[in-house]
Amino acid sequence: MNIIRDELTNGLMMIPLFHQWGINRCNVRDCHEKPTTIITGAIKRPFGLCEKHYNESKKKGKFDYTIDFN
Repeated sequence: MNIIRDELTNGLMMIPLFHQWGINRCNVRDCHEKPTTIITGAIKRPFGLCEKHYNESKKKGKFDYTIDFN
């Protein structure tokens, strides 16, 4: 699993990747916040996480959410 983040420019440099990979929201089920992080290599396609879900996962030390691409 790879975590792609841009903390130096507050996510500005991530915009082209979000656009290229079609990530326009946090892909955790029932969350519609803007993504700040891209996760690759965990499942077949990359997905986005909002700051809240990224920080919760980091604090827990594991990712325990259902991903939704709809």
